Amino acid sequence: MHKGFLTVREMLYKDLLLVSPESTIGEVREKGIPKRPVVLVMEGTKLVGVLLWKDVINRQVASDVPVNKLMKRDFSSLDQEDLDREILAFLPELRYHALICRDHQGNILGVLSYDQVFHDLALRVCEIEARLNAVVETVDEAICIVDSSDVVLTWNSRAEELYGIKADEIIGQPINKYFSNIIVTKINRDWQEIRALQHQPVAGTHVLINATPVRLGPKIIGAVSAERDVTEIVQLNQKLNQASSQVKRLEREIKQMSTGRNPFANIKGHHKRLIEIINVARKVAPTNAVVLLRGESGTGKELVAKAIHEASSRANKSFTVINCAAIPPTLFESEMFGYDGGAFTGADKKGKTGVFEKADGGTLFLDEVGELPLDMQVKLLRVLQDGEFSRVGGSTPIKVDVRIIAATNRDLEEMIREGTFREDLYYRLNVVSLEIPPLRERREDIPELVYLFLHEFSQLYNKQITKLEPGVMATFLAYPWPGNIRQLKNVIERMVILTEGDTVTEATIPESIKTAYQQDQATTTVGLASVTEQTERDLIIRTLKQVNGNRSEAARMLGIPRSTLYYKMHQLGIM
Repeated sequence: MHKGFLTVREMLYKDLLLVSPESTIGEVREKGIPKRPVVLVMEGTKLVGVLLWKDVINRQVASDVPVNKLMKRDFSSLDQEDLDREILAFLPELRYHALICRDHQGNILGVLSYDQVFHDLALRVCEIEARLNAVVETVDEAICIVDSSDVVLTWNSRAEELYGIKADEIIGQPINKYFSNIIVTKINRDWQEIRALQHQPVAGTHVLINATPVRLGPKIIGAVSAERDVTEIVQLNQKLNQASSQVKRLEREIKQMSTGRNPFANIKGHHKRLIEIINVARKVAPTNAVVLLRGESGTGKELVAKAIHEASSRANKSFTVINCAAIPPTLFESEMFGYDGGAFTGADKKGKTGVFEKADGGTLFLDEVGELPLDMQVKLLRVLQDGEFSRVGGSTPIKVDVRIIAATNRDLEEMIREGTFREDLYYRLNVVSLEIPPLRERREDIPELVYLFLHEFSQLYNKQITKLEPGVMATFLAYPWPGNIRQLKNVIERMVILTEGDTVTEATIPESIKTAYQQDQATTTVGLASVTEQTERDLIIRTLKQVNGNRSEAARMLGIPRSTLYYKMHQLGIM
């Protein structure tokens, strides 16, 4: 797939026929048919002219006319370095004469002629259009392509089915003639890509839309959108919320099934990275390998840890959670390893069982492990290495079988460089590392999570909430969610509490989230293309003035071929 336009190398015509100036047109016709090559007229090893095939096949030219009567003596040369440049840069010069491409030794590599390039470009345009039509009719999404004026260029059969508008009717018409709420027009205005945005273009139809601007160099020449019909899914969510008693029963059954068969079912979402993490976690769960879960606060690290535990052979044993950041340094040993009776002033006479003993045979989840001070890290490392410890005030070693899962939102590698986290403890914990993506990087999961929490809190607060105003979901999808899933869940709970009736309104959105969304909407993208064009125009005009309009000298000073300068001047309207 081309990142830019076609290059000289791709368009170079290599089927050449070498003849002498004395050769006749009849001889050329005889040699060239049916190949129809470009005819190069040679005097020995010297190229003296070019004869285009349209002149050869012109029946008004007699067969005995010598080649030197029709050949074009006006031609230019291209260097081998020009092979990978865009063909568009040479079209202005091709209108006047052919271009001969040579290698460093002077050997002719091929020829560019205007007629041949025009024919090949026209053929490629037809081929590209045929392939594009095949693609848009193969995918399951409704495809719409518009030009820079929002006039419809492509409208596939899926779009016809989804909106009931025939391609013959809408193609060539402004799209806003048929829709008042359409995302593809926003792409032309804002130059921004959209991914997995839930949208309601017309009443009763819900779609999940991807949209991208169509770029030609620095310009936006249109936009393309692909819309997947999710109306049935949205309506199903609404019906499930309404049938509260049935949903409760189904959820209990599903939970029982998932607890026994799929511990990872409680991790909601279908983002690619999340699925990859679950697949790795599923593989590591049956082992005793230490797992390090990394990610921002609120991304669901504890949920993943619990799923790993429940998918392991330790599922019928305890899953013990300890927040390392919440343990005072003076109580670390007694909390983690326990103490014997009378070990210190104020100690329980019966002694106390520590976290490691309680977790024996099961899984110990060390949350916020990056918050441990260095002296605590040493004590933790020792028990991880030896698998045994002694209680505070005791001397009898206690052997335990504990599977360790740790979690952190800190940059442990940076902490190692700063000397605030032990490297040996890092390697002991970092056997299998899983990076949980933040919610802002998996926005396509937001609608599923929103409806999940909406249903959960509707049941909790005995409400029949089944719908969201369109602006609510748009705000949620635009907001960066620094607190991730935990923040989203808290926001949904607040909005459910404030909602009266069956629809969550935009008025219930917290002001901080609403303000962030409005600021994002108000941000104006700088017109980079226009800035680039203006800079090029000013530079070329200034250089031409310096050399008194000598274009060859201007091209030399700018470090570009003369043909490129002509093309740029034409493109930028410099006369």
